Amino acid sequence: MQSDHSNKMDGMVAIVTGASRGLGRAIAKEFAAEGAKVVVSARRDSPTGLPGTAVETATQIRDQGGEAMALTCDVSNEEQVVSMVNQTIDRYGQIDVLVNNAGVMVLGDTILDIDPEKWDRSVAANLRGPYLCCRSVLPWMIERGRGSIIHIGSRMGSDHDQGGGVLYSSTKAAVHMFSYCLADEVREHNIAVNILSPGGLKTEGSAAIPWTQRDWDQRVEPEAVGPSAVYLALQDASTFTGQYVLRAEFGETWGV
Repeated sequence: MQSDHSNKMDGMVAIVTGASRGLGRAIAKEFAAEGAKVVVSARRDSPTGLPGTAVETATQIRDQGGEAMALTCDVSNEEQVVSMVNQTIDRYGQIDVLVNNAGVMVLGDTILDIDPEKWDRSVAANLRGPYLCCRSVLPWMIERGRGSIIHIGSRMGSDHDQGGGVLYSSTKAAVHMFSYCLADEVREHNIAVNILSPGGLKTEGSAAIPWTQRDWDQRVEPEAVGPSAVYLALQDASTFTGQYVLRAEFGETWGV
């Protein structure tokens, strides 16, 4: 692998959901560059028609000398989540890290624009998904006596002025609280649960949202989130858990 990596994640197995593009792909590639075996998970097709597949991400990782397995999984579907976890165990025998990155972003819609189906789809992807993935992965982490779960948070989940709207902001606020409570619940098993807020990113998804153009210059490439995600992946309940952290403050207020 590239010389600028120190194989901090040698011997570790990580699942990254929503890893077909953008932030998920960047985290998966960073984990692999640090020596982890990475399970790259994504839905078969983007509902929004964006480019990228899990297979492409896994191929890029292998082309760079890493180890990856691509799996199709809709995180809101319990059967598919259980299958993803079982296939991971069958292939690698353990799960050390879970990054719940999969989600959908609905912005700019008022409550009257949001029909019940759209509401349910977002809640299913953004909240039911992390719940199902945690519930399926945790028995394996508990058996090992350690693990790290990373949820992708958002300023929109804690600040109503950020423009997230009633749907997206509500799901992110729920994920934050889910993470805090889960961290308390699994602390006795030495499993870390943390929330990483990446800040504004230059991704295919955000490029499709008109208002992101106004602060495009301040946004960072998703690769910038890699090192902070690696740091969180290496934690357990004895070192760092139950925290909401900003990627922009990595190396300053946390991860020092």
